[in-house]
Amino acid sequence: MIKTKHSLITSIFVILFTYYIFLPLPKIINIILDEYIIILINILCIPILVYFTKKIKGFPIIEYIQNIDTLPIKSTFMFFILFQCVDFYYENGFIGMISLWFMYWVFALLLWQVTHIINFYKNYKFYKEIIK
Repeated sequence: MIKTKHSLITSIFVILFTYYIFLPLPKIINIILDEYIIILINILCIPILVYFTKKIKGFPIIEYIQNIDTLPIKSTFMFFILFQCVDFYYENGFIGMISLWFMYWVFALLLWQVTHIINFYKNYKFYKEIIK
Protein backbone atom coordinates (compact mmCIF):
# COMPACT_ATOMS: atom_id res chain seq x y z
CA MET A 1 0.00 0.00 0.00
CA ILE A 2 1.11 3.53 -0.73
CA LYS A 3 -0.37 6.77 0.57
CA THR A 4 -2.42 8.53 -2.10
CA LYS A 5 -0.94 11.92 -1.27
CA HIS A 6 2.62 10.58 -1.68
CA SER A 7 1.67 8.93 -4.94
CA LEU A 8 0.24 12.18 -6.34
CA ILE A 9 3.27 14.22 -5.27
CA THR A 10 5.78 11.72 -6.64
CA SER A 11 3.91 11.22 -9.89
CA ILE A 12 3.72 14.93 -10.78
CA PHE A 13 7.49 15.20 -10.45
CA VAL A 14 7.97 12.08 -12.60
CA ILE A 15 5.53 13.43 -15.19
CA LEU A 16 7.21 16.83 -15.38
CA PHE A 17 10.68 15.26 -15.55
CA THR A 18 9.56 12.91 -18.35
CA TYR A 19 7.97 15.82 -20.21
CA TYR A 20 11.17 17.85 -19.82
CA ILE A 21 13.22 15.03 -21.35
CA PHE A 22 10.95 14.03 -24.24
CA LEU A 23 8.83 17.07 -25.11
CA PRO A 24 9.65 20.62 -26.20
CA LEU A 25 8.54 23.43 -23.88
CA PRO A 26 5.70 24.69 -26.14
CA LYS A 27 4.20 21.17 -26.18
CA ILE A 28 4.41 20.95 -22.37
CA ILE A 29 2.70 24.32 -22.00
CA ASN A 30 0.02 23.25 -24.49
CA ILE A 31 -0.64 20.01 -22.55
CA ILE A 32 -1.08 21.96 -19.31
CA LEU A 33 -3.27 24.66 -20.88
CA ASP A 34 -5.50 22.03 -22.49
CA GLU A 35 -6.59 20.99 -18.99
CA TYR A 36 -7.44 24.51 -17.77
CA ILE A 37 -11.07 23.67 -16.89
CA ILE A 38 -10.18 20.71 -14.68
CA ILE A 39 -7.30 22.69 -13.16
CA LEU A 40 -9.74 25.48 -12.28
CA ILE A 41 -12.14 22.97 -10.74
CA ASN A 42 -9.25 21.59 -8.69
CA ILE A 43 -8.37 25.10 -7.53
CA LEU A 44 -12.01 25.74 -6.57
CA CYS A 45 -12.02 22.55 -4.49
CA ILE A 46 -9.10 23.72 -2.34
CA PRO A 47 -11.03 26.33 -0.28
CA ILE A 48 -13.85 23.83 0.29
CA LEU A 49 -11.37 21.21 1.48
CA VAL A 50 -9.64 23.72 3.75
CA TYR A 51 -12.98 24.92 5.16
CA PHE A 52 -14.13 21.43 6.17
CA THR A 53 -10.66 20.53 7.43
CA LYS A 54 -10.70 23.54 9.76
CA LYS A 55 -14.29 22.92 10.87
CA ILE A 56 -13.69 19.35 11.98
CA LYS A 57 -10.18 19.89 13.31
CA GLY A 58 -9.76 18.17 16.65
CA PHE A 59 -12.53 15.65 16.04
CA PRO A 60 -11.87 12.01 15.16
CA ILE A 61 -12.48 11.50 11.44
CA ILE A 62 -14.99 8.79 10.60
CA GLU A 63 -14.16 7.17 7.27
CA TYR A 64 -17.45 7.14 5.41
CA ILE A 65 -15.55 6.42 2.20
CA GLN A 66 -13.16 3.57 2.92
CA ASN A 67 -9.52 3.45 1.78
CA ILE A 68 -9.21 7.01 0.44
CA ASP A 69 -5.78 7.52 1.95
CA THR A 70 -3.99 4.47 0.54
CA LEU A 71 -3.68 2.73 -2.79
CA PRO A 72 -2.74 -0.88 -3.46
CA ILE A 73 0.51 -0.75 -5.42
CA LYS A 74 -0.10 -3.89 -7.48
CA SER A 75 -3.51 -2.92 -8.88
CA THR A 76 -2.40 0.69 -9.39
CA PHE A 77 0.56 -0.52 -11.42
CA MET A 78 -1.62 -2.92 -13.41
CA PHE A 79 -4.14 -0.16 -14.28
CA PHE A 80 -1.25 2.08 -15.31
CA ILE A 81 0.20 -0.59 -17.63
CA LEU A 82 -3.24 -1.31 -19.12
CA PHE A 83 -3.93 2.37 -19.80
CA GLN A 84 -0.46 2.85 -21.26
CA CYS A 85 -0.89 -0.04 -23.70
CA VAL A 86 -4.24 1.32 -24.86
CA ASP A 87 -2.88 4.88 -25.09
CA PHE A 88 0.23 3.76 -26.96
CA TYR A 89 -1.97 2.13 -29.58
CA TYR A 90 -4.68 4.80 -29.88
CA GLU A 91 -2.52 7.91 -29.39
CA ASN A 92 0.05 7.00 -32.06
CA GLY A 93 3.02 5.97 -29.97
CA PHE A 94 5.09 7.03 -27.03
CA ILE A 95 4.69 10.82 -27.29
CA GLY A 96 0.91 10.59 -27.54
CA MET A 97 0.87 8.18 -24.62
CA ILE A 98 2.88 10.38 -22.26
CA SER A 99 0.91 13.44 -23.34
CA LEU A 100 -2.09 12.04 -21.47
CA TRP A 101 -0.23 11.58 -18.18
CA PHE A 102 -0.91 15.11 -16.99
CA MET A 103 -4.62 14.74 -17.73
CA TYR A 104 -4.71 11.51 -15.71
CA TRP A 105 -2.88 13.21 -12.85
CA VAL A 106 -5.26 16.20 -12.79
CA PHE A 107 -8.28 13.89 -12.71
CA ALA A 108 -6.68 11.80 -9.95
CA LEU A 109 -6.08 14.96 -7.92
CA LEU A 110 -9.70 16.01 -8.44
CA LEU A 111 -10.94 12.58 -7.38
CA TRP A 112 -8.74 12.69 -4.26
CA GLN A 113 -10.07 16.13 -3.33
CA VAL A 114 -13.72 15.30 -3.98
CA THR A 115 -13.61 12.09 -1.94
CA HIS A 116 -12.04 13.95 0.96
CA ILE A 117 -14.59 16.77 0.67
CA ILE A 118 -17.44 14.24 0.76
CA ASN A 119 -15.90 12.46 3.75
CA PHE A 120 -15.25 15.72 5.62
CA TYR A 121 -18.74 16.99 4.81
CA LYS A 122 -20.32 13.85 6.25
CA ASN A 123 -18.11 14.22 9.35
CA TYR A 124 -19.14 17.88 9.57
CA LYS A 125 -22.82 16.90 9.46
CA PHE A 126 -22.20 14.28 12.14
CA TYR A 127 -20.39 16.74 14.45
CA LYS A 128 -22.56 19.74 13.47
CA GLU A 129 -24.25 20.14 16.86
CA ILE A 130 -20.94 19.90 18.73
CA ILE A 131 -19.12 22.37 16.43
CA LYS A 132 -21.62 25.18 16.98
